Amino acid sequence: MELILLIVLLVTSINLAHCSTSTGPFEAIFFYYAYRIDAAAAARAAADGVPYEATIGAECMGKDCTLAAFMKTIINSNYVELFKPTAIGETTSPEVYATAEEIGNSWDYVPTLLKSENIIKDPPVGFADMVDAVASKIQQARAVVPSADLVEKAAAALRWAQAIRLTQLVVQKGQPKGSKAKAFAKEYKDITLKVTERELGMDRTVSPALKIVYTDLDYASMAEQVANGDRATLDTTLRGYLNWVQAESGNSVYRNHQNTVNVYQRSVASLEAGCS
Repeated sequence: MELILLIVLLVTSINLAHCSTSTGPFEAIFFYYAYRIDAAAAARAAADGVPYEATIGAECMGKDCTLAAFMKTIINSNYVELFKPTAIGETTSPEVYATAEEIGNSWDYVPTLLKSENIIKDPPVGFADMVDAVASKIQQARAVVPSADLVEKAAAALRWAQAIRLTQLVVQKGQPKGSKAKAFAKEYKDITLKVTERELGMDRTVSPALKIVYTDLDYASMAEQVANGDRATLDTTLRGYLNWVQAESGNSVYRNHQNTVNVYQRSVASLEAGCS
C-alpha cells in the first residue's frame, strides 16, 4: 500500500517537527513545577501549623533547586555525566516551550529509566501512573496554596508532552508508521494514509500564546478517497473511521500508547480546571 504523508501546516501553529521529538524535556519541566508547587504548599502549611507532607523532588526538599539542579537528581545514574545543561536551566521559573526545545537540542538529557523515587515518594509502577500521581499531588498542594501561575505552567508542559505522544502514535521518522497508523492501515488495507495537524490547546504561559498542535490521521480526507463523490458513502465511511478510533484497539502497542495519552489528557484537564 502506498503511504503518503500529507501534513497541512497551520500558519499560526508551532510546527512539532521543530520541537524536541522527545516528550522527556516537557515531562521534566512538568515534574519540576510539581516540585515547586509541592514545596510552596509545604511551606504554607508549616507557617499555618497544619499538617502537610511534601513528597515531590526528594533530593531538592528544603532547597531552592533550579530546573537544572532538579533534573540532575532524577536522571538515571548511567547518564548523569552526559547531562550538560545550559544557562537557561539556572532558573526557578523556566518558560515551558523555549526551555524544552533547548533541553532537547543542547542538554544531552536522557529521559530513560528516571529515578522515580526522586520524582515522587512511593512512585507507582509505570510512567503514566507516575504522571497521574504527580498530577494528583499538585491538586492536593493547590488546595493549600493556589500557585495558579505554577499550575498553569505544569499543565502547559504536560499538554505539550501529550501533543508529541499523539503525534508519535501516527508519525515515526517522518512517515505515517506510528502504532496507530499501522493499526489503521491493517484494518483498512486499500486506503492511502493521509495525515493532518489538529489543535490540542493553547500555551498561554507566554505572550503571544502558542498554539499546541499534533499530527493525526486525516479521516475526512481518507473517507473522500472511498466515497468518490458520493455523500452517503462519505458519511458512512467517515463514521466507521471515527468509531474505529473510539473502540479499544486489538493492537497492544497502539492500545498501550493510547492509554498513556489518555492519562495525560485526564491529568491536564484536572490541572486546568479552576486555574486562574
